[in-house]
Amino acid sequence: MAKKNQDVVVSDEANIRKLGQKLVKRHRNLWAYMLFGFLAALINTVAFMILHQWWHSAMVISNTAAFIISNLASFFFNQKAVFTNNVDHDHSEWHKLIVFFTYRIISLIPDTLIMLVGLSWLHLNALLVKIIDQVLVGVFNYLTTRSVFQKQEHTMIERAKMRLQSHHKEKTDK
Repeated sequence: MAKKNQDVVVSDEANIRKLGQKLVKRHRNLWAYMLFGFLAALINTVAFMILHQWWHSAMVISNTAAFIISNLASFFFNQKAVFTNNVDHDHSEWHKLIVFFTYRIISLIPDTLIMLVGLSWLHLNALLVKIIDQVLVGVFNYLTTRSVFQKQEHTMIERAKMRLQSHHKEKTDK
C-alpha cells in the first residue's frame, strides 16, 4: 500500500512538473517581458528619483527624461531578449524603433498624469507614486510592445472585420 501511494505521488509530481514546463514555454514572452520590464521600470524609477529628488528637476522634465532613458533600454531588451519567437523580419530596426516609441509616447500621457496627480494633488511619496505608475503603464506597454516585435497573423482591422463578418453570419443563419 505504501509503495502504491509513493508511485501516485511521484506520478503527480511528474505531471505537475510537465504542466509547469508547458506554462513556462507557452508564456515565455510574458515571463521574459516581466523580468526585463521590471529592469526597465527600475531604470525609470532610479532615473526619475535622481533627477527629481536629488537634482530637484521639475517633475515633468524628470519623468520625461526617465521615460526616454528607460525606453531606450526597454527597446533593446525587447528586441534582443524578450520577443525571440515569431519575430517580425519584414520591418527595419528603425521602423520598429519608431513604432515602439510611438506606442510608448502614448503611454507617457497617463504616466505623466499619474505622477502629476500623485505628487501635486495628493502629495504622496514620489517613490510610491512612481512604483504604482510603472505597474499600471507596464501592462499597457506589454500589450503594445508585442505588436511591434512579433509577426502578426492579421492586422487589428482585419481581425475586427473577420469578427464582424462571423457575427453577421451567425445572425443571418438564425
